[in-house]
Amino acid sequence: MSKKEQITELTPDEIEAERLRRRKKARRRKIDTVIDRIFGFILATCIMIGLAGLGLEYVLVKGPSPALKETFVMTMLETRRFKFIPNIFLSEAEVNDFYASKWQRTQENSDSSLISIKPKDETGEPGDTLGTEPDSRYPADEDGDGIIFEEIKKGGFAGYMITILDPTRVFIGMPDFYGGSGQSLEYYINKYDALGGINGGGFFDRDGSGLGGNPDGLTIIDGVCYNEAFGASSFVGFDTDGILHVGYYTYNEAVSLNIVNGVSFTPILVMNGEAMDTSFLMSGVNPRTAIGQRDDGAVLMLCIDGRQAHSMGCTYQDLAEIMLDHGAVNAINLDGGSSSSMWYEGGYVNKCSGGQGYSRNLPNAFLFK
Repeated sequence: MSKKEQITELTPDEIEAERLRRRKKARRRKIDTVIDRIFGFILATCIMIGLAGLGLEYVLVKGPSPALKETFVMTMLETRRFKFIPNIFLSEAEVNDFYASKWQRTQENSDSSLISIKPKDETGEPGDTLGTEPDSRYPADEDGDGIIFEEIKKGGFAGYMITILDPTRVFIGMPDFYGGSGQSLEYYINKYDALGGINGGGFFDRDGSGLGGNPDGLTIIDGVCYNEAFGASSFVGFDTDGILHVGYYTYNEAVSLNIVNGVSFTPILVMNGEAMDTSFLMSGVNPRTAIGQRDDGAVLMLCIDGRQAHSMGCTYQDLAEIMLDHGAVNAINLDGGSSSSMWYEGGYVNKCSGGQGYSRNLPNAFLFK
């Protein structure tokens, strides 16, 4: 029987069903074609962007500007996800040279005699503003709560500074226990019923999970040592009088100074009223957090946004300059990147660079009440 004769034997309903089937098949073919073209366009675009990125990286790394090369390479090395990028066009030895310049250290420690904390009034309670006369060198505490908040805008970055006039209001918060996961800054704020704070020291992250459950370097909280580093650590800590010490200390050295709250990170930004050498502070531009102290004891907490349209981030030298501009005698860089976070007046002040919009899990945090 011919194909034509087979068709004539179909009923009208069967003929209509066959037409519908063919139309659906044709529509699916068109949809598949459109999807293939869209996917092809996206793939081609990604390839072009990738090639353009590689071309740009080649120009930055191999081009005539050493300053651009240093900024780009250090920016990548300071990230968790993109550390591999400099290795595309640089040898392992060349990359190690950048690491070597970053991790050099000073042999000096801070001089606590440069800090003179005013005594509280006789009726003063913890949290009250120290002294009775304002210091004309520094911004006034307009509302008298002992806290000064200000925005920082400079060049291609934006951030925030909190000044706590009474250093004894500052302490370190920790998770319920070490060994598992750290917590967000918001968690620490709620746990300790704090008014505000910033992220603290670094943490072990061998597998890249970012759980933040184990502090890295010498860590002392409320007089208890939770991690004793091998040898001297780049360290920042408060003693029982509220004086901030920065330098390279062993646990025994920290105990001898009566330090009761401290964490480890690097680099030191300001030491005894002077910025560290700019070559030592060579870095890329990234989100940053830092803590320092003025000569009158006031504590400076600084957080800079980064990796965003409104703020690319800043260098270590930028941090040092801001701290010096605000009267810091001593200051140190804390953990940065997606850890950088600041909380005040019921919410995050900064815009965290993490995709979730809030800080990653932290091993500890500097808080104030």
